[in-house]
Amino acid sequence: MTPLSRYRRHLRIEVLLAVTAYAVALQTFELMFVLGAAALASGYVSDGPRGRYLPIWVTTVLAAMLFGWSVFSFLANPDPASVMALVGRLGCSLAVLRLFGRRSAREDRQVILLAVVAVVGACLYSFQFLFGLLVVVFSLHTVQVIMLNRLQSGLDDARADRRGLTADLPVPPVEAASGRSPIGEFRGLVVGCTFVACVLATGVFLIFPRQIDADGASLGSRTGFTPEVDLTRNDQLEQSNREVFTVEWADPQGVPIQWPQPLRLRGAVLDRWNAADRRWMARAGRRYLRTVTTSGDPDEFVSLGAAEIGRGLYTQTVTMRSLATSRVFARWAPLAIACDQPRTFTIDPADLELEDTITGELDRFTTYRLLVDPNPSPEAIESIAGDAIPPVRPPIFNVPEVREEAERILSERAPELLEPLIDADEAVRWRRNRQIAETFTRYLRGDDFRYTLDLRRFVQRRGVDPIHAFLTEYRFGHCEYFASGLAGLCQSLGIECRVVTGFVAVEYDDALGRYIVRESNAHAWVEVRTGRWSWREFDPTSSEVLDELQAGRRSWADDWRWLYDRADFLWTSRFVTFDGKSQATLADRFGALVGSGGWGVLEDARSIARKVNKYFQLGPAGYIWLGIVALAVSLGVVAIVAELRRRRRIRQVLHAGRDVPLGRLREAAFYLDLLDVFEVAGCAKPGSTPPLKHLDEVLRVRPDVAEAARPLVELFYEVRFGDRRLDASARRSAAESVVQLRAIAEGGLS
Repeated sequence: MTPLSRYRRHLRIEVLLAVTAYAVALQTFELMFVLGAAALASGYVSDGPRGRYLPIWVTTVLAAMLFGWSVFSFLANPDPASVMALVGRLGCSLAVLRLFGRRSAREDRQVILLAVVAVVGACLYSFQFLFGLLVVVFSLHTVQVIMLNRLQSGLDDARADRRGLTADLPVPPVEAASGRSPIGEFRGLVVGCTFVACVLATGVFLIFPRQIDADGASLGSRTGFTPEVDLTRNDQLEQSNREVFTVEWADPQGVPIQWPQPLRLRGAVLDRWNAADRRWMARAGRRYLRTVTTSGDPDEFVSLGAAEIGRGLYTQTVTMRSLATSRVFARWAPLAIACDQPRTFTIDPADLELEDTITGELDRFTTYRLLVDPNPSPEAIESIAGDAIPPVRPPIFNVPEVREEAERILSERAPELLEPLIDADEAVRWRRNRQIAETFTRYLRGDDFRYTLDLRRFVQRRGVDPIHAFLTEYRFGHCEYFASGLAGLCQSLGIECRVVTGFVAVEYDDALGRYIVRESNAHAWVEVRTGRWSWREFDPTSSEVLDELQAGRRSWADDWRWLYDRADFLWTSRFVTFDGKSQATLADRFGALVGSGGWGVLEDARSIARKVNKYFQLGPAGYIWLGIVALAVSLGVVAIVAELRRRRRIRQVLHAGRDVPLGRLREAAFYLDLLDVFEVAGCAKPGSTPPLKHLDEVLRVRPDVAEAARPLVELFYEVRFGDRRLDASARRSAAESVVQLRAIAEGGLS
């Protein structure tokens, strides 16, 4: 065999890796199927025994058509953000097309370059773990392909020179070097170059951290949750089943239960519609923020401002899985908080919005607990809010068309609610607000409106408010449009309300006694003010729609997503968002490790074990299970290494190259044990001596061992050179004979 014997195969693998990485980054799996199948087919069509190639004029015309298609796609949608996506798609297509043409080493370099361009373009659109893993594999494989290409180029040049020099002389052409040594040396060179490249890349990574600005800060929060509701987008939202956290909802007796309604967990409160920017925003100038600090004991609750924490409260336990955020997702209304880490939380008493603004991140190992009163009394809310809740005042919603639509709806469905209230007491006014909100909610849940994630037919027009367009023209959208429609209708009539974004928990795991909250559970709803201290939830998205969406998103793979989600989160938090702060933290840890003389490694291992045990909730016996798993993994690694070394030794003894199948090696493995027996008997076999000749030498020193070993040596000759195949019983019999021979050799020595 030669190092170039599988060059063409490695080139196809290079293109396949590039196509797969591009498809994963851009979520274009149809393209991966088409181009991947074409790349595989090229191995049989162009690089197969017959070698059928496309003519040059055909590849040129097809390449021109692909380029023209890319230009037309850009002109149809001239978005600068899509340029590199089109370049990457063109690179993948041209690379696959080149595999069907007649190529020299120079044309192969063009294929490699096109594959690299496609992967580089895809890097601008994705940072997920699977894509990162593909990029790493692609990069390492590119090193080997480039080196093979240089070998092929040198061989082609030597052959061309030889043909020029031997026009009239019968000189044989240049052939590639063959045998085991070139392959081993080339493999070592590839490993060495790859190692150097990895060291240099790691050094650059550590020395030059990423600069994450305000826009890039959201890079690591692909959760579907957003602290703002932006209605300027009209694309198709992609849903993800990645698990972001779990929620245990326990009754006052501490028993985990499933709430009768969907469990809505508040993350951000937005009460102002910005018609110019077409988004809901939080009010500016929060003056009454209050901070509380937890001790790190998950059972030690700290009051959020309530004068007294009484009994009859529900306990909400949130365990982060793959989401890092500063937001605390809580059911209305939280009265106390506890955390398994010392944290400082900020609460806005006016809307009970909680956030970790000091450290700025609740990572995947964080667990926090909240004491919640689902039906808080006005006195309880007053004790938390104090003077923070502003006086009752009509909201400002400057979209007259929405007010006209609100009056039309009420005139058809509840005209009595349009009558002015004169000398009515406060309770009547609050009841009227609740009735109006209920009317609008029923209207939005009617058959005239349709829930969908595909907003590509929702055309944004200048001068037309998207909430008005949703209510009167399109009447389809996702939860943000439904919540915006309800809030707009209410505020246009002077009713105080606010849009709330967070998550809705509907997937309950009976075995765990917990809700599983995924990225796709990001949700928006409305809270309407129904009293001086009271707010009530109104969700224009019906619970039936939420249940149907959840059922449609479930698949058999979701039970195993936690494996990928953990790795994806580590990739995002440790590599993608490696900034100056992460660099400083890493330097501090390394300095502490050096200063501790290596004892820091043991302490870090203990800390990791504690976190893993706590994360998977294994309990006190969890450390035993972790030890067993670590031991099993260690034994497995040792066994694999021993098996690989044994196979390598068999190939060396048999002088077998990579073309010898693994089954033939297993059949001749008894000969290795036979050589060990000769060594025990004091007759070690030199590497250059044939087996039968060495047996004659053994006969002079240990005739008993030689006579017993002769059938095994003859069997080895039949297997290695006589093409004899041994079944399982024959291999077992040979192994037993070797064991008996070892006993004879050891007995003779004693």
